[in-house]
Amino acid sequence: MNNDADSPSLSPSTALRHQPRLQLPATCEPPTSGSGDANTNPVKQATWIIFGATGHMGRSLTRAALAHGDRVAAVGWTQENTVEQMKRWEASNGPNCLGLLCDVRARETVAAAIKAVTNRWGSFGIVANCTGYGVIGACEEQDEAELRAQVETNFFGTVHILQLTLPLFRAQQHGRYLIFSSTAGALGVPGLGPYCATKYAVEGLIESMLYEVDAFNIKATLVEPGHVRLDEPEDSDGEGVKLKRSRIGNI
Repeated sequence: MNNDADSPSLSPSTALRHQPRLQLPATCEPPTSGSGDANTNPVKQATWIIFGATGHMGRSLTRAALAHGDRVAAVGWTQENTVEQMKRWEASNGPNCLGLLCDVRARETVAAAIKAVTNRWGSFGIVANCTGYGVIGACEEQDEAELRAQVETNFFGTVHILQLTLPLFRAQQHGRYLIFSSTAGALGVPGLGPYCATKYAVEGLIESMLYEVDAFNIKATLVEPGHVRLDEPEDSDGEGVKLKRSRIGNI
């Protein structure tokens, strides 16, 4: 049996027993862009996977990370984007951008996207999940198909992302999750009951996970945006992102 603490096959409880004592970082000062021996805390290029990169929040996050000089795997949604669109994202953003597609409800497509990133860059340090949608309607009026679609996208999509990336983060002894939830995950909203329920579930999942992975230097941030204007911006090839009227839309 392989008891190597760096092995991604170890369970969290087994790997925890192999951890060295926690130590404070060398510095808590922000990174600086200077060069030379005097710069003891230089800026490092981060590698991101951003799920839901073509949505309102995802686009802004992708642009910000690329503007910072980081590498970004921008993962679109198979039901709204095409391979050709994502390739045009790559072409317009240069070698630091990798355009991919997946459906977070389908675990195998999430795994394929992650594999494409490791094949391209070897590893990654930040995973952002900006996927999710809701259906407007009273709790008693939403049919089972609508309920399940929201749960499978918002909750199980997050579960798939976490379960497929946590072993890699644990093996490299660091990682950061940026999970876009909503104020609907902290307060019930009339007409959005099932959507709120999925966001409550996501927040409970992440808050519980934090205790389980802290010893491996894996961190997570829950983002709770309030009401956000949902525009239909022009993407890089001039095609507008289409949003169904029955949805709140991509977060």
